[in-house]
Amino acid sequence: MNRDYEQIAEKFWSLPQKPGEEVNRDRLFMDDQVLHAHLEREIESRLDGVKTVLDAGGGTGRFSVWLAQKGIQVTHLDISLPMLEKARERAEEAGVAGRIEFVHGKLTELASYREGQFDLVISLDAPISYTYPKHEEVIRELIRVSGKSVVFCVSSLLGGYPGCFGPASKKPFLVDEQDPDTAMRWYVREWAQREKWQPNFGRADELLETGLFADPDAVYEQMEGGGTPWPVTYAFRPEEMKALFDAEGLREVRLAGPGALARTLAGDTLQTLLYTPEYREPFLERCYRFDSEPSVCGMGFNSLVASGSKG
Repeated sequence: MNRDYEQIAEKFWSLPQKPGEEVNRDRLFMDDQVLHAHLEREIESRLDGVKTVLDAGGGTGRFSVWLAQKGIQVTHLDISLPMLEKARERAEEAGVAGRIEFVHGKLTELASYREGQFDLVISLDAPISYTYPKHEEVIRELIRVSGKSVVFCVSSLLGGYPGCFGPASKKPFLVDEQDPDTAMRWYVREWAQREKWQPNFGRADELLETGLFADPDAVYEQMEGGGTPWPVTYAFRPEEMKALFDAEGLREVRLAGPGALARTLAGDTLQTLLYTPEYREPFLERCYRFDSEPSVCGMGFNSLVASGSKG
C-alpha cells in the first residue's frame, strides 16, 4: 500500500503551538543549545564564496534569518504554513525579509530547482528523516541543487537508541522545569509518569533493524483516526550518510554527533558550563571538536550532522 507519510509531518508541524515551541528551543533545552552552536560552526566552515542558500525544511527561520543577516540570499522552504508565517515574522523583525524568499513546499518536490542553483544547501533538525521512504532520494536531490556544499542534520539511530531504555531522556537537559511553555510542560508530564514506564525491547530491536522509531502504518492509521502523532522518522547510521555522500561524489565529508560530550555530563554541570559566561564559548568550541571525532559521531543526542563539498 502506497502511503504518503509526509502528510503526517505536515499535520504535526502545522499544530498551532509548534512555531512558538520551535522559537523557544534554545531557551528551554540545553541539548538544543549545543546542537545549535554546532550547526552554526559547521555552516560557517562552508560559507566561503556562498551568496545563495536553500534552507530546506527551515522551520521558523532559526538559520535562515541568521544567514540573511550575513548578507546571503536565502530561499526558505517548509512544509508548514504556520512555520513559514513565524519565519517571515522573525525576518521582518530582524530587518532581513528582503533577503529571504519564503516557499511553501516539500523536500520531495524539488524538481523545479535546477542543478547547482544554490551555493549552499542546508537541511537541519531532521526534515530529511521525515520524508521516509523517500529519504535517500531527497538527499540526492538536495545535493543536486547545491553548487558548492551541503550541511544536513538527520535523526541519529545510535544517538536515539538509548532513549528506548529510559523514560524522558531529555530530562537532564531541561533548563527550567517551571517554564510554562507547552513543550516544557509535555516533558515534565512524561517524567512524572516514569513509574508507569516499561522497556520495549522488541521496539528497540526493530529500531536497529529498520531505522524507524515506530511502525509507519500504525502512525499513519493514528493520523487517519484524527490524531496528530509524531511524524514517521527514519534514523541514519553514520556509515549510511557517508555512503550516500560518497556515491554523489562529495568531498571533504565530515560527520558529527552533537551532544556526544554533553550527554556524559550531569545536568547541573552542563548548566554551569553553558550559563557561566567565561565557560560557555570555550566549552561549546570543545563540544564541536569532540563531537566531530569519527569514534563518537553516532553517539550525540538524537541528531547526526553530515556535510560535504562538491567539485
